[in-house]
Amino acid sequence: MNALPPTQMLKNIPLFKNLAEDDLALVATQLYRESYPKGATVFNKGDFGDTLYLIESGQVAVVGENGKETIAFLGPGSFVGEISLLLASPRSATLQVLLDARMWTLSKTNFERLINTRPAIALEMMREMSKRLMTTTQGQKERSNRRRITAVFGEKALDLAEALYAELNSPVGLLVLPGVQDVVELPTSQGIVPIYPRNLTAATLAGELSHQVERFKHVLAPVPNQSDPIAEKAIELADTVVGIGRLPAWFSPVGQCELWTTTGSTTDLARLARRLVNRTVGLALSSGGSRGLAHIGVMKVLMEENIPVDMIAGASAGALFGALYALGWSIERLIAFGDELKSATKISNWDFNFPPRTAIVKGRIARNKLIAKWVDHKNFEDTQTPMYMVAADAYTGEEIVFDSGSLADAIRASLSIPVLAEPWFYQGRYHLDGGIVNPLPSSVLHKRGADIIIGSSVVQPMGQSYQGDTHKMPNIMQTISNVFSAMEAEAIEKEYEYIDVLIQHRVSASHALDFDQAASLIELGEKTARDTLPAIKAALAATPVG
Repeated sequence: MNALPPTQMLKNIPLFKNLAEDDLALVATQLYRESYPKGATVFNKGDFGDTLYLIESGQVAVVGENGKETIAFLGPGSFVGEISLLLASPRSATLQVLLDARMWTLSKTNFERLINTRPAIALEMMREMSKRLMTTTQGQKERSNRRRITAVFGEKALDLAEALYAELNSPVGLLVLPGVQDVVELPTSQGIVPIYPRNLTAATLAGELSHQVERFKHVLAPVPNQSDPIAEKAIELADTVVGIGRLPAWFSPVGQCELWTTTGSTTDLARLARRLVNRTVGLALSSGGSRGLAHIGVMKVLMEENIPVDMIAGASAGALFGALYALGWSIERLIAFGDELKSATKISNWDFNFPPRTAIVKGRIARNKLIAKWVDHKNFEDTQTPMYMVAADAYTGEEIVFDSGSLADAIRASLSIPVLAEPWFYQGRYHLDGGIVNPLPSSVLHKRGADIIIGSSVVQPMGQSYQGDTHKMPNIMQTISNVFSAMEAEAIEKEYEYIDVLIQHRVSASHALDFDQAASLIELGEKTARDTLPAIKAALAATPVG
């Protein structure tokens, strides 16, 4: 992209669009050009400012508190820092460069010289500044992790482009770099628009990308397997680099770009596309003992309705049922598992402590004979969907999140209901039930990048979670379960802020290991999930994609 003369560039900027030609020429004499590489900080929040920046090419982000809150993304034709021309005050935000940028600057001294010479210039600029301030005040803040430029290695770049189009429902730009022309000779849908830049060089690539991200919500750049200056520059400028299959030997991550790799399966590419456009879906499954069977009803609805789940987090019962879902169990197998649990509590599976020390049972038989068999002795790395499980450190109360190693050990740790089962020793710690610290681990999904979080919760006040005769003395199992329900109901409040759609089940049981009503609990879970389905679909459709 060739640089425009200053006067022509000024015509494209709202701040000056209504000025006469001679006024534009006068403004141009007071401008100075500056260049900034990707990753540079033009100014920080709190800095004293006396300069207006006019963006000629590239992309910048206006970032708020602690660099975590993006207020706006700006490209060619935008301006920023106008308040500094009017007031002697600190900058209200930080300006970071996302894509190599060329900007023209107007200092306060030169601005005052202009308005003293031509007052009409000041009047017109003030009008546009007022409009801008109103829009900024009323506008919503955007996501700070918006990704718009992806460099791709591998023969399935077109498949990723198709997956992106399916998520965006908007055309995807396919920037054809030298050496990859054969990639786009294949038939493409109307949702993929090949871009063949003329006379492209490493020096002009940033300007080309700057123009294209104004046209498309996402630009994909297939990268050749052979290194050259343009390919290396594309890697440097990309928000994300995706390797489909094996990466070429010459490649090494540079700058601030993220590197993601995938096998190229249809499922993985769809999941990757959602991640690129901020639509990663997380499913949080609560603790709750046998009441957690309602989660199976939720899974049934999600599978039947083709609702994607990109990651799962569970505590206690949620950890167990979530792991089976993550391993790819079918609906039929999950439902049958509810009946199987009825025999899991028979006396031969209880390794009692005599005399009781820290708990009634040791829980070793449960881990070795039952849980390990259910998960086929597999590890987290074997799951089809990323899985996270929560437990509590028995001594410090710290929240522990498992995401690698033995599924059976992590599930057993997360199921360590106090007094009932001994704390489970694993990875150098003694663990208690995850419901103690995080009964609905939506925050775990949030920290790992989930954009849309669906929560399935069977946690509710103790009086609603108990099913049975309240005129009898409660037995030990009922007492343990009721006390634990009260703890869960207290701890769950802090997790609601991360959830986009909450499936709140109204289910009850006589105690945590009461599986006699398994079929009914699953059916109730399914009904509640179906009732919530419109809200889930609305959340999926409404999520910002940048």
